Amino acid sequence: MAILLLLLAAVQAFASSGSKATTGAEAAPGDSVVADTSEPFFSWTFNHIIQPALNGLIYPISAPLHYTIKNGVVEKGIDLITFGEKRNVMIYPSFNFKPGSNTLIGANYRHRSMLMEKDYFVTQGSYFANGDFSLAVRYTKHALFGSPFFGGIRLNMDWDRDGSFILPETKYRFIQPDSSVALTFRLGRPISESMNWNIEFWSTIRSNDASVPDGLDSILIDDVYPIEDRGLYQDGMQYPLGVSLFYDNLDYPYAPSKGFRIGLMASYNFVPEYDGVKYEDLELDPPRSGDGILHDGGKNHDYIKTEFLFQRYFYLGSTIKQYILSASEARKSRRFYTDFNWDEAMRIWRPENVMNTLLERRVIAIQYRLIDIWEMEEGGAPYNAFPTLNARTPLRGYGNAWSAHHMMTLSCEYRWPVDRFIDGVLFNEYAMLAPTITDWSFDKFYNSWGFGIRVRQPNMYLFRLQFGFHGLHGMNLVMTIAPEFK
Repeated sequence: MAILLLLLAAVQAFASSGSKATTGAEAAPGDSVVADTSEPFFSWTFNHIIQPALNGLIYPISAPLHYTIKNGVVEKGIDLITFGEKRNVMIYPSFNFKPGSNTLIGANYRHRSMLMEKDYFVTQGSYFANGDFSLAVRYTKHALFGSPFFGGIRLNMDWDRDGSFILPETKYRFIQPDSSVALTFRLGRPISESMNWNIEFWSTIRSNDASVPDGLDSILIDDVYPIEDRGLYQDGMQYPLGVSLFYDNLDYPYAPSKGFRIGLMASYNFVPEYDGVKYEDLELDPPRSGDGILHDGGKNHDYIKTEFLFQRYFYLGSTIKQYILSASEARKSRRFYTDFNWDEAMRIWRPENVMNTLLERRVIAIQYRLIDIWEMEEGGAPYNAFPTLNARTPLRGYGNAWSAHHMMTLSCEYRWPVDRFIDGVLFNEYAMLAPTITDWSFDKFYNSWGFGIRVRQPNMYLFRLQFGFHGLHGMNLVMTIAPEFK
């Protein structure tokens, strides 16, 4: 982008130099002074072809953003959805207007210090176009009974008739309606005086109610991924038991400008015998001897899941200024973006201004993730055990998803404050998949890049709107309330 602007600036400068008027000093003796008002070819091409084409390309993005910033929509919106004497309650809608069954409307409720000091309650509910429903409720309390411990409970309920599973090391997806309920308990505490190190123990009770899809042609019957070993199209329980160790010295949780965040997470997942599925539901002929049910295959379904997370934030620019804009700085920034024009674009990219343009009050954010699952018996882990590579991993340039035993990603973002609650974002990210921890290959190597905005408060993430690309092959729109980085 910077190179493009520099090239266009050079074209503009060249065109401008060719359009100077002929002055009296340059005129031949005896000639009258006449201004040359003709428009050179380069200038005409730029003004009538290149500039209108660029305007047309960026208008779908620039027009809404221009209106949002000029009218302070984000700040007014936050004021509109914030309630309480202490402004500690937020109620706001959520939606997804992508065509199909993913279309949804929902509501979110957040309440700090609801029952006691230092507690946090969140409820998120969504209703989908096909009648599906999801609900997430969580409650967290710090300083339990005056101690350094913190605890929490979370309930997740999903009714998804368009649910699916993905074959490991591929992106082949198969429909499997799934209603699941999960209840998670958390307990942790800081383990250093600086409060930067934290350890947390957690356990979950999860019930899966998978069933056969209406379209029988989408049923997977394959010895490579057996129904009886992977728990497909049947009920089952899971009991993960895990521990997490984190180091975090970020200055702000959702608008960080400097610091580290490092995490080590591991869980042992107890998976008892599956309930089985009827042969007639799969349209298969049952054995002559038996009860007509395809029972569990007898393998050990337990598995271990591990994850390593590393985040690093670099602040670029004067340390006198903090990354988050003050109210007065936000107004100044708002005027800059709403009054922005071509001459201003050329000014900020002049050599003497490039340093301030690129390296003043900017943040470089880097995240590395390594996620692995280890089956206690090869081929026995359930269908939902495998980590998924998608736009939330993140790999934002793809609309589809992959599944794998082992996955690692590297993401890099360049952020700058556009308004008080808005960051501009440029990102580039990579991902690799592997069936075993020693079998990494560039055949399973992916890259995406893009740009967008993120809307947040220092201590609360609201949503992001970003456009992702993989190479030059299409675009993927990401609009979600989930942060880019975990």
